[in-house]
Amino acid sequence: MIKVLFGILSLASATTITASDRPNVIVIVADDLGYADVGFHDVVAEDIHTPNLDRLANSGVVFRNAYASSPICSNSRLAMTTGRYQQRWGAYYYGQGGMPTTEFSIAEMMKEAGYRTKKVGKTHLNNGPKQDPMKHGFDSWIGFTHHSWEFNLISDKDVDAYEKKQAGSIEKARMIGIGPLTRNSEGTESFENTTTTEVFGAESIEFIEQERDEPFYLQLEFNAVHTPLTSAPNEELRRKYGIPARPFDRDAEVWEYPHWDPVANPDYKKWYSDIAHLAITDPYGRKIYLAHLDLMDSVIGEILDTLDKKGIRENTIVFFSSDNGGSDQSYANNGDINAYKYCLMDGGIKVPMVLSWPEGFGETSIEALVTHRDLYATLSEITGIAPKNPLDGKSLLPLIKGDVKEIHAGEKMFWDSGPKRVNWVARDGDWKLVYNGEPKTYHRYELGADGLVKPELIEIEVEQGMQLYNLKDDPNETKDLASMNPERVDLMKKMYTEWRSQMADPISGRKAK
Repeated sequence: MIKVLFGILSLASATTITASDRPNVIVIVADDLGYADVGFHDVVAEDIHTPNLDRLANSGVVFRNAYASSPICSNSRLAMTTGRYQQRWGAYYYGQGGMPTTEFSIAEMMKEAGYRTKKVGKTHLNNGPKQDPMKHGFDSWIGFTHHSWEFNLISDKDVDAYEKKQAGSIEKARMIGIGPLTRNSEGTESFENTTTTEVFGAESIEFIEQERDEPFYLQLEFNAVHTPLTSAPNEELRRKYGIPARPFDRDAEVWEYPHWDPVANPDYKKWYSDIAHLAITDPYGRKIYLAHLDLMDSVIGEILDTLDKKGIRENTIVFFSSDNGGSDQSYANNGDINAYKYCLMDGGIKVPMVLSWPEGFGETSIEALVTHRDLYATLSEITGIAPKNPLDGKSLLPLIKGDVKEIHAGEKMFWDSGPKRVNWVARDGDWKLVYNGEPKTYHRYELGADGLVKPELIEIEVEQGMQLYNLKDDPNETKDLASMNPERVDLMKKMYTEWRSQMADPISGRKAK
C-alpha cells in the first residue's frame, strides 16, 4: 500500500499555486550509472556505498520500474527534456534528430512559469538549431556539449600541453573533450586542480544560494560515471580505494598509458578503444568507477545540505536518475538485469529514479512502469504551464497520490534505435517483444577477492532475431517465449509497425530545422 503525505500544498489544485509558493526544482542526471550501483535499490552491488543518494531516496519516492527512452545518452536526454518520443523528429541513434526549433524543453516551461533557471554539466543532444542550452530557456549555463569529457583535464594549460606535444592533437582527440568548460555559450573557463564533478557541484550550490524572490529550476547533468575512467578523481579517493597514482604531467617527455600521447601513441582510435571499449582490461576499473561515484554522491550531499541550511529543502523537488543503463565499458553493475548500455534489453534502458518533495509527499516505493518522459508532464501539472506540444509522458502525481495504480495502464510503449542498430522493442503491459537485427556481444567483469577486475571478461551474448519476454515472471529476460506465443508476437509486431509509421524517419541532427 502506498503511503503518501500531503502537506501545505494540494497537488490536485497545483495549477492555482502562486509563483511564490511554487517549489524549487532540481533535476539531477548521472551518466551511465549501473542499476545495482545505488544503495536504495533492492539489489545492490556489494561494493556500493551511496549515503547521500540513499538519503535523497529516503525523503521521497523510489520508482522500481523506471525506464529511459533510449539506451544511449543523447537520445534519452532529448526525450527527458521534451517529454516526447525523440523518434517523432528522427532521433533514433547517435548524431540523429538533434534539438529542432519545433521542440520545447522543460527549462522553457519553467521560465514561462516564472522560474530563474540554470544548466550545469553535460549537454549532448546531437546538434540541431536548439542544441545550445542558452536556447533551452536557461538564464545561464556552464559545462560542455559533447558525449564525454576528461574529468581532470579542464584547463587551458592542458590544451597547451597537447598542442606543444603535437600541433593539432586536440583536434584528433575528438572522442573525449579536453580543456576548459563553456560558460553561457560566450566563452570558456579554465579550472585547475579540480574535477568536472566538483565544478558542477560548486556552480549548483552558488546558484541555489542566490537570494531571489522567484523559485529556481536547476538542471544538473554530471558526466560521472561515463568513460574515460582512467584514474581516481583526487588523491583522497585514490588512497581510499587503493588506486595507483596515474598523474598527468604536462611536461613529461612521454605520457604513459592510460593517458594519450599523440607522439608515442599516434593511433588515437586504438588508444580510445583500449581505454573506453574494454580492448584492454583495467584491473582497477571498478575501483575508479566507485571513486567517481563516491565523489558524485558527496557533491549531491553538499547540495542537499545547502538546501537544508537555507531552509528550503521542504519545498524543493529533487529528481534523480541516470540517462540510460549502466555501461560494461565503465565497469558499471546492472545486477541480474540483462545486458548493458547500447542495447534494448532492460540492462540498457532500466534506470534508477527518485522524486523527492518533502512538503508535497512522503517516502514510498512504487512498482508501476514509468519513464523519463513523465518528468515533463509532472512539472507541467505542478507549474500549471501547458506544454506546447502533445506529450508522450504522463504526470507522476496521480500515481504518487494513490489515485491510480498505473499511469500507463493499457498504453503500448516503444523503443527504437533505428537502422544503425536494427534494434526495437514493443512493450504491452508485462510483455516485451525485442527485435535484434544482428547479434551483439557484451562483456561482464568479475572481481577477485582483492576487489580488482579479473583479466578475463565474461561474454554476454544478445541473440539475433525476435524474442518475447514476460517481465513480471522473468524480469531478467532469461526465457524467450516467442515460439510459444506466435499470435502475441504477430500482434506486438503490428503494434510496433503502427507506432513506427507515426514517427519520422531518421535524420542527421545537423540537418534538423
